[in-house]
Amino acid sequence: MKPAATRFTHVIEPLLGLAAVLLIWELVSRHVGNAVLVPPPAIVWRAFVAMLDSDLPMDIAASLFHLGIGYGLGACVGLGLALLAASSQWVEAIVDPFAEFLRPISPIAWIPLAILLFGVGPAVPVFLIFYASLFPIFIATLDGVSRVDANLIHAAQSLGASRRLVILRVVLPAALPAVVAGARLSLGVAWMSLVAGEIIGGDAGIGWRILWYQEFFQMDRVMAGILIVGALGLLADSVLRALQRRLLRWHPSSAVTQS
Repeated sequence: MKPAATRFTHVIEPLLGLAAVLLIWELVSRHVGNAVLVPPPAIVWRAFVAMLDSDLPMDIAASLFHLGIGYGLGACVGLGLALLAASSQWVEAIVDPFAEFLRPISPIAWIPLAILLFGVGPAVPVFLIFYASLFPIFIATLDGVSRVDANLIHAAQSLGASRRLVILRVVLPAALPAVVAGARLSLGVAWMSLVAGEIIGGDAGIGWRILWYQEFFQMDRVMAGILIVGALGLLADSVLRALQRRLLRWHPSSAVTQS
């Protein structure tokens, strides 16, 4: 258990950081002297409250739908390809170079082609999120599987475990820290691709709404939309971190973190 002073410090430090950011924001806004161009925190907060009574809930729901479909498909395909590549040398010889060729290409570069293929709509952000989230979890899982102690695999095989059982009960649990780390990296790039896809090729969502407000020069609502994306991303990562702590309670790093 953490001491009470440590728990208090973990709570107060983020609040102090937030207060410092708000103070700097307020000072910059006053220095610029144009509340339309650089709205202060109070005006952005009022814009956020007003957005809650308009289309913001539907925009958040649309963005979460895009993220859920794209990220879910990307994570599943990346994990599956990594396990296939780890279990077969010829599959790895085909998939790994192809993945390394596509991985440096930014998802934004695919937007013109995605619009031509799918048209303006939800398929564009879903495709971009899928593309962006696939590679981090693929690379992390493949690296984690390659680091699994071969003695564990040989011991399971000597006890009569099938290849499927070895993968599910030995390889995957041993590689789980790398898999979860890759999932968190995938989630981060998924959020960035979500906003880009909705701004350029979407017809709903927070990114699309940010562009809508920019067209009418409502910078307070633009800023509110940007902050909402950050807040949702932080919330999603916090959920993954909580899941990571729960799944990896047996791992030494988890014990150090909780001590």
